[in-house]
Amino acid sequence: MPAHPWFSRAVLLASVAALTVTTPAVAAPSEVTFTVGTRPESVTKGFDGKVFVTIQGAPELGKNDGEVRTLDPKTGAVAPFATGLDNPRGIAFTGKYLVVADTTTVWTIDKNGVKKVLATPASFPKAIEFLNDVSAEAGGGAVYVSEMGGRGFMRDPNGYLWPVDSPEGAAIPSFARIYRIPLEGKITEVVKPSRKTLVLNGVTASRKPGRLLMVDMFYGNVVESDLENDRKKIIATGFRGADGVAQARDGSIYVSSFDNGMVWKMDRDGENVQVLLSGVGRSTTADFLLDERANSLLVPDTLHGTVHVVPASLT
Repeated sequence: MPAHPWFSRAVLLASVAALTVTTPAVAAPSEVTFTVGTRPESVTKGFDGKVFVTIQGAPELGKNDGEVRTLDPKTGAVAPFATGLDNPRGIAFTGKYLVVADTTTVWTIDKNGVKKVLATPASFPKAIEFLNDVSAEAGGGAVYVSEMGGRGFMRDPNGYLWPVDSPEGAAIPSFARIYRIPLEGKITEVVKPSRKTLVLNGVTASRKPGRLLMVDMFYGNVVESDLENDRKKIIATGFRGADGVAQARDGSIYVSSFDNGMVWKMDRDGENVQVLLSGVGRSTTADFLLDERANSLLVPDTLHGTVHVVPASLT
C-alpha cells in the first residue's frame, strides 16, 4: 500500500508548528524487544512490582480469547495471569486490583488473577460505544476510563485517518467522554464531549492535583482537563493517532501514536519535543508504561505482538 500523505513523518512533525523537535541519530525500533502475544495493547505495573500486559487476541468480539499476561523486562519471560476476557485494552493498578477496560465492560482482577465485573453498559449514565484507556485515581478508590466516542467515523475506507481539514473530519460526531468509576459506588461523567477531545484514547492523572491529561486520536491533541469545572486546555497538537499518554515527576509528557509507530517526549508545556521511537509502522505503538526508576518506556506493539523497551530520554 502506498504511503499516505497524512502519515508521513515530515507532515506529522511540521504540524507541530513552533516546536523544537529532536530526533535520534538512528531511529532504531528499541533497545530490547520481547514477544508477548497476539495484539498487546496496554502495559502497567501491578502486584509486587510485576509488569502486566493486556493481550487482545483475535480482533473479532465474542471469542473471549483475551488475556492479561505478566512480562519480566529483565528476561522477557511471559506468563498467563488472567484469561477469558474479550478484547482487553487499557489496564491500571489501584494498589488492590488491576482494572481492565474491555470494550463495553470493566473488570477488576485480584492478586490471584481472579476477574470480576466492575461495570457493564447498564452501569453508565450514557450509552457506551467503546471503552479504551484506564488510569487509577490517587488513593486507589476509583479509576478514570475513556469512552472513545466517534472512532468509527475517523478513518477512510483504507483505514487511514481522514485529513484534519476534510469534510469527513468535520463531520465526526463529538461524544467522547471520561468516566470516573469507583471500586464501590456510582459511575460519573467527569470529562464531557468536546472537539478538543474528539476521539479520546489515552488518559492519565496529571501531576497537577485535580486534573487529567488526555490525548485525542484524530487531531492529535494533548489536552489537560480541570476536573472541578471540566475546563479543557490544549497543551500541544499534531500527534495524530495518539494512543498512550504518561507524565513524569518533572512534568515531562510522553505520547505514543498507534497510527504512526512513534513515541514522543515533550516538556510540561508541550514544547521541546523529542522523538524517542519511530519507524515501527501502522497499528503498532499503543498504551505504554513509563518506568521512571528504570528510565524506560515499555511500549506495546500491537501489530507485531511485542513490547519494546525504549529509553525514556535521548540523553
